[in-house]
Amino acid sequence: MPKIPDLDFDFEVKRSARRKTLCLQIRDGHVQVVVPTRTPDRQINALVKKHKDWVNKKLGEQLARPKAAPKAYVAGERFGYLGAEHRLKIVEGAHWPLERVGQELVVTLPARLQGAARCSKVKERLHEWYLLAALEQFQERTDIYSRRLGVTPTLVQVKSYKRRWGSCSTGGEISYNWRLVIGPAEVMDYVVAHEVSHMLEHNHSPAFWRIVEDLMPNYREQQAWLNKFGGMLAI
Repeated sequence: MPKIPDLDFDFEVKRSARRKTLCLQIRDGHVQVVVPTRTPDRQINALVKKHKDWVNKKLGEQLARPKAAPKAYVAGERFGYLGAEHRLKIVEGAHWPLERVGQELVVTLPARLQGAARCSKVKERLHEWYLLAALEQFQERTDIYSRRLGVTPTLVQVKSYKRRWGSCSTGGEISYNWRLVIGPAEVMDYVVAHEVSHMLEHNHSPAFWRIVEDLMPNYREQQAWLNKFGGMLAI
């Protein structure tokens, strides 16, 4: 990463032949400058120095946001689903997919599986279940919002994104971050409304946000929740 005197942070430079302008972005405490391929270093450094106060402010804000505590994947731990906590229960028996029973997430494992191998298998079962649960929820919610707009996505899927909550291709393929199913249903709905709206406006223009607001008048509340507590959506 480049070094500039008097800067309190490092940054990464990503050069792209498709890029026409310089872009400074911060995600998960990581500062990145995306520039056209032949952009001189002096121009990149000037951009970073010009906005260093803004970068420091944003880095401070991101650092202050709450993050999920590491899990041990043992019985009794709590895991979120649609904004509600569910207790992890581990029972002995033949390998079986995780099941949600009331407010419990039940994992069935052979008694011989112990220690780190047991915890690893619990995590694997949780991940499998969350992916399927997220896909089911997003397919249902996307269908609802798509019908309201009179559009038809060509594909709805979930992915393990690191730095985005969803995406909509120009071909109508919509993808969502499966971790959203951990949080409140209203936050999921906001992301669905956001991505479905891109089928009419593939940008973030005022016209796009008017469509989002028509679908969800209080979308700003859900957007604010996601910006503040998105780091808590983890297993």
